[in-house]
Amino acid sequence: MPARYSKPVYGHDIPWWVYDLTIAAGCLFFAWAANFVTAWAVLPLLVLLYGSFFEPHLLKTTRYAVGTGERSLKIAFISDIHVGPYKGRAWVKRLVRETQVLAPDIILLGGDFLHESARDLRKLEPLKEFRAPLGVYAILGNHDEYKASKEAHAWFAASGIPLVENRSLRAKEGVSVAGADDDWYGETDLEAAFKGIPSDDLALVMLHNPDLAPHAAKLMKDRPGATIFFSGHAHGGQIRLPIIGAVPKLPHHLGREYDRGIFSFDDIPLVLGAGAGESGPRARLFCPPEIVSVTVRF
Repeated sequence: MPARYSKPVYGHDIPWWVYDLTIAAGCLFFAWAANFVTAWAVLPLLVLLYGSFFEPHLLKTTRYAVGTGERSLKIAFISDIHVGPYKGRAWVKRLVRETQVLAPDIILLGGDFLHESARDLRKLEPLKEFRAPLGVYAILGNHDEYKASKEAHAWFAASGIPLVENRSLRAKEGVSVAGADDDWYGETDLEAAFKGIPSDDLALVMLHNPDLAPHAAKLMKDRPGATIFFSGHAHGGQIRLPIIGAVPKLPHHLGREYDRGIFSFDDIPLVLGAGAGESGPRARLFCPPEIVSVTVRF
């Protein structure tokens, strides 16, 4: 097993308040410029305000259907909440409320619960209110492992929400849930994650970083049961433009087309969510926070 399946993609680790000061400075500049250039200065001001303070508080549900078969399972997948300076307890409570309306059979939480501080773990308390017939399962992400690994593991141990990192759990006969530890700051062991999955089970596999998907697919492609991968991490780019797509560099090595949606590795689908929070700048543009609902037939 390699020590790492991928190398970290580092961005600028700038304190959140620096981004907010930049937004404030931009607003002042465009407001000043509007006195001279009118609409040409008003438009970027409106985009700046919309992306920074409006769209991040929108919440959409994206629905996918995968697989064929007589049995059906509804899965809710949420990743990248990033509680901290931008998202708090009220946002987590809203995520829980709107997810429960979907009446999922199983709920998967794909990591990066924190923005930067273990102190913010208390804002995750509403996650304990999740209810699903086949349970709620989670993995940690790179922010969690890097910023507060010990505290995050302790919080989930006390929460009643099991972490499926480098292991699998059987949700019911015929359905298993598995997950990998974070590939940047954890100790990923895909072989251990998949070892206990019965060969005929539907395997729901959480991989926070989609860079793990091609490696996981090589291990799972020949099994008779269906497999589905779930990843987050990329935030859909977080800031997007029409035609261009994601503006910032995506934090993985798969390529710019792997931002959000459904992809395939060795005929195994990867559901790549756009996330429910923000890191780096507080802004989202043409990429609102997302709950993913997947109907699986197997």
